[in-house]
Amino acid sequence: MPGHPVYGGFPMEWSNDFATGIERIDEQHRMLFRMVGDFRLALDEERGERTYGLLLGLLTDYARAHFEFEEQCMEKYRCPVAGQNREAHEWFMRMLSRFRERHDHAGYRAADARELMDALDRWLRTHICGLDVQLRSAVEAGGAP
Repeated sequence: MPGHPVYGGFPMEWSNDFATGIERIDEQHRMLFRMVGDFRLALDEERGERTYGLLLGLLTDYARAHFEFEEQCMEKYRCPVAGQNREAHEWFMRMLSRFRERHDHAGYRAADARELMDALDRWLRTHICGLDVQLRSAVEAGGAP
């Protein structure tokens, strides 16, 4: 089904199972799911060339602001994966930077756009659905902000 990140061969949609216990973070995650799904739809409809550069810029700005807030929350609640989370965020920003550099030098390339989509799908699956959700137990133990 176009428009949604793919998880295990099936469209991936937000689920409350991915909630962190902090509504602002969860809303930001839902927005990321929507952005990835919208760009996948643009690629499927052959509108990738018109939207790819915009997506790279938006993702970079969005991730920077989101990561800062999320890292503050993980520190505040002494989440045991805070360090691992910060390292993963640094990796994600480097990965986005490489895609932006390739786009700046070569312009739009469909193969790059698909590679980015694959990376984003893995990010949703492994980071948000695997690492970020661990914040929930720390929030529950320490009370809501």
